[in-house]
Amino acid sequence: MAQQTTSIQVNLTGKSVVAAYLLWWFLGWAGVHRLYLGRVKTGLAQLILFAIGIVTLILLVGYIFLAIWGVWWLLDAFFTYKIVTEENERLGVLASTLSVSKSGGIHNDLDQLEKLHALYEKGVLTREKYEAKRATYL
Repeated sequence: MAQQTTSIQVNLTGKSVVAAYLLWWFLGWAGVHRLYLGRVKTGLAQLILFAIGIVTLILLVGYIFLAIWGVWWLLDAFFTYKIVTEENERLGVLASTLSVSKSGGIHNDLDQLEKLHALYEKGVLTREKYEAKRATYL
């Protein structure tokens, strides 16, 4: 039985606007999007404000905390993009990128051989170049 090895490399550079907005939408009540963007103090402040609002909801004072939190959460819809841009500038990143590459394995080599053979049949590769490249995969 042939042994198959595959490696997958994922590189994430900078902060993603999409990830920041997804965190804002689903976990914004806890300030997780701000923690992701390196704004720990304001992220914790949002979490504490929300917690105080929930705990004191019975006393009617909680509505004030929840109203403040709600306005802040809505304003973050506009501020999140700016914060992502500032964080990427601080990191020295022009734009966030996500790249995924897969290498190795029997299936990958077979795919490469098929592509190489197709190029040879179309006349793109000479016989010598085809044989030389083919030898690297075998």
